[in-house]
Amino acid sequence: MAEPTPYRPRCISLTCKSMQVWGEDFENDPEYQAGMVEFWCTETFKNLGPDDGDVNLEACCNKERKCFREF
Repeated sequence: MAEPTPYRPRCISLTCKSMQVWGEDFENDPEYQAGMVEFWCTETFKNLGPDDGDVNLEACCNKERKCFREF
């Protein structure tokens, strides 16, 4: 059995298709491929956040980002 991924805070505005279907278990979606998923921000509905920065899992887990609101 795989080890559970440790909790890593992410922005509440980050979403992708896998998150909407699988919820918090989105990384186990058979169609999910790290680095190949299209994330978007629910504040802007684009792949750019309110701070004009990229929207992806890595960038949107950065608490130092101005628009970050913890999930």
